[in-house]
Amino acid sequence: MKVNYQERIDLTADELKIILFQQRTLPNKQKIQALYWLKTGASQSLTDVAERLGVHRITVHRWLKQYISGGLSELLEIRQATGRPRVIPSAVIAGLSEKLSEESCDFKTYKEIGQWVENNYQISVKYQTLHKQVHYRMKANLKEPKPVSNEKAQDVGIEFKKNSKTLLKND
Repeated sequence: MKVNYQERIDLTADELKIILFQQRTLPNKQKIQALYWLKTGASQSLTDVAERLGVHRITVHRWLKQYISGGLSELLEIRQATGRPRVIPSAVIAGLSEKLSEESCDFKTYKEIGQWVENNYQISVKYQTLHKQVHYRMKANLKEPKPVSNEKAQDVGIEFKKNSKTLLKND
């Protein structure tokens, strides 16, 4: 059964061409381009439009369905991508960031940070999750390096603090 898409699209080809040139994002350009090709008859089927745009035919069908149900505004609406929410709430991240930026902050291990989070915010966070948040996302380092051996442990910590203070003064 052949569907007449030209009748379903209420905008004229000239209007679609103007709207096409106004679009800034690739997905919206593709959507308007699909409507334009269907309106002008350059493509007779959704499959042909999908092949020309490099998308699946179901995607073009969904675009047409959005246009028919809600008009141009619904078709061009940019939706927020959904995903799994972060395990650590933003309030905890803000508090942790504030604590790490303090001079008196003396976390030596990520386990200490985990205990601090559990005591102050009553949530338990896995070590791996906390390490990823603090080290990679917040770009924060612990105040002292991990000791190489028990004999050097005390000397290294003192030396590290001395050197880090002189480095900060020289900058």
